[in-house]
Amino acid sequence: MSIKQSHSYSLGIVGLPNVGKSTIFNALAKMSVAAENFPFCTIDKNVGVVEIPDERLEKLSKHLNAEKTVPSAMKFVDIAGLVKGASKGEGLGNQFLSHIREVDVIMYVLRAFRSENIVHVYERIDPVEDFEIVQSELILKDIESIEKRLGTVEKLKKIGDKEGTKEYEVLAKVTKSLNQGIPVVDMGLSKEEELYISNLFLLTSKKRMFILNYKEGIAREEVEEWKREIEKKSKDIVLIVDVKFVGEMAKMSEEEIEEYSSMLEIKPELVSSIINAAFSTLDLITFYTGSQKECNAWCIQKGATVKEAAGVIHTDLEEGFVTADIVNVERMIDAGGWVETKEEGIVKNVGKEHIIEDGDYMIVLANR
Repeated sequence: MSIKQSHSYSLGIVGLPNVGKSTIFNALAKMSVAAENFPFCTIDKNVGVVEIPDERLEKLSKHLNAEKTVPSAMKFVDIAGLVKGASKGEGLGNQFLSHIREVDVIMYVLRAFRSENIVHVYERIDPVEDFEIVQSELILKDIESIEKRLGTVEKLKKIGDKEGTKEYEVLAKVTKSLNQGIPVVDMGLSKEEELYISNLFLLTSKKRMFILNYKEGIAREEVEEWKREIEKKSKDIVLIVDVKFVGEMAKMSEEEIEEYSSMLEIKPELVSSIINAAFSTLDLITFYTGSQKECNAWCIQKGATVKEAAGVIHTDLEEGFVTADIVNVERMIDAGGWVETKEEGIVKNVGKEHIIEDGDYMIVLANR
């Protein structure tokens, strides 16, 4: 099932207190764009909408001399710090858990630096253990959610209801794995099994990525070891980021950033790295539409059909889909434009089952 939305993917910034969550959020928020440019985005004080960097869209807009350019974007949500017992409402647990249900990706921010000035809530530095604390709270909440549903499904199973019996089996399997400390995202469930639990909106079913927050030039070897440990526990992106620098970078010019980076042995991760990692975590591709009036970049999950992509632009285009003309956006620009591309025979006319590819420029024909 594709995520059929655009401009409104959301990432929740999660972690213990005092790990750098708000610093990352504030750096991203300084890059925020006007919410009115992105339909269905409700913005409050802990939400920022950030553009996805896109050189192809810039080229297309310049090529068409477009009056308006609308990039893809992502919402970043600064979620309250979690502590042990959050699943039972400790600290701001209930607020934390409700916010996490609403995001598409969880970004764990884990403290990997020592400081006498910034106290760690558990008075030690161990990002791997911090991750396990946060994940354990999410697992406990998921077990609670499933147990509420199991009571209802068990009654259906007892009267021989086939669907109820199948759902019970899936819920029992998921509960067993959760009790072993395995999050839903790591269970390798089939598409059918995922459908049976989809309405529960389980917290550990979310895709995730990791930020190890450390200070450039200090104990890099130790941080690299923590990174390897987390990578063993998951197959997700792990970035080593000097979060304080990312925050300071938001005030710097590009020349100042380059000058600072050149003094370091390793090129530091920047805000764009975090945005791109989130984009990759969601397994998204970008396709384009455009005219002299307006150029758009749209996102959808890899493997989506052209008809589904049309629905991202507008539901009417999906419902009335007839056919679409498609060409790689950079090939079109290199050829001199749409007309030249058609003359060269590069444009493909495709039906509803055609799989859209990253970088496709699309014109949809629909009967609405």
